[in-house]
Amino acid sequence: ADISEFATGMQGPPLPVVITQVEASTKPVVAAIDGVVLGGGCEVALGCHFRVASKRSSVGLPEVNLGLLPGAGGTQRMPRLIGVEPSIDFMCQGRPLNAAKAAENGIFDVVSDGDNASVVQAAVDLAASKVGTDLGPRRLSAIEAKAPAKEVFAAKRKQYNSMRNGELAPQAIINCIEASADRPFEGGMKVEGQEFLKLLMGDQSKALQYMFFAERQCAKIPGLSARPGPLNRIGIVGAGLMGGGIAMCCAEVGMEVTLLDIDPGNLDRGMSVIKKNYTRSVDRKSKTQAQVDNFLSLISPSTSYDSLSQCDIVVEAV
Repeated sequence: ADISEFATGMQGPPLPVVITQVEASTKPVVAAIDGVVLGGGCEVALGCHFRVASKRSSVGLPEVNLGLLPGAGGTQRMPRLIGVEPSIDFMCQGRPLNAAKAAENGIFDVVSDGDNASVVQAAVDLAASKVGTDLGPRRLSAIEAKAPAKEVFAAKRKQYNSMRNGELAPQAIINCIEASADRPFEGGMKVEGQEFLKLLMGDQSKALQYMFFAERQCAKIPGLSARPGPLNRIGIVGAGLMGGGIAMCCAEVGMEVTLLDIDPGNLDRGMSVIKKNYTRSVDRKSKTQAQVDNFLSLISPSTSYDSLSQCDIVVEAV
């Protein structure tokens, strides 16, 4: 799903209509999933009769993090697939599930080994094996969502009012999922549409969407074409506890370290602390003497800024 369409307007046929047509197919439709399937992509998969995924795949309905709810039948089909309570947690937490967990919860029918081609082939094979079978039970819109105990919805409202205090979307999601359990699919879809529109037009979802895009724009500097080079040598200015700790971390990943302090006394104390830390590691048998000797060989103490001239990066730790 293209999140930007929430602000610019949806293009093409409405996604709920497309999913309904997919689900109504008289031929088996199998979703072949290899990667991350979120939001509308997950809802499309729910409209398919079967779902096959690779081990590296994950699935989620994270719209709550944008101040929204799944608006293409997700709040109605998911409870019919995995149950009401798990659906509330899945959508209100907004965290994806990995393939193994998704299969355990009943979202994925098959988890396949191998690459993309293997997943596609597994989906083709599954579809072929289902030709001529009754697809009625696989159409989630035709299944009744089992209503939980009456107190479940009240408990979940209280839980997510505490966990996501002040957010409107979790409570709207619970409204929709409650509708999935107390009325036919079409009625639940009406509730979903109404709740989605209220959230979409509200200031809270607009603010959260703005923040989502702003965070990603921060990583992009206009006009910058340079790419970072390798970091093999690091200079650290300051041989105190912080500088010494950084020096040890860098040496332990194979970087050449220049530890600089213009005060010879501070430099000696800093190197002494590093050596004492490594001696304790050897005594505790968390590191071998050979490892420690290698790490220490990568740390060069210095009192001259000239020694930093060949460093790829310099960190101030005074």
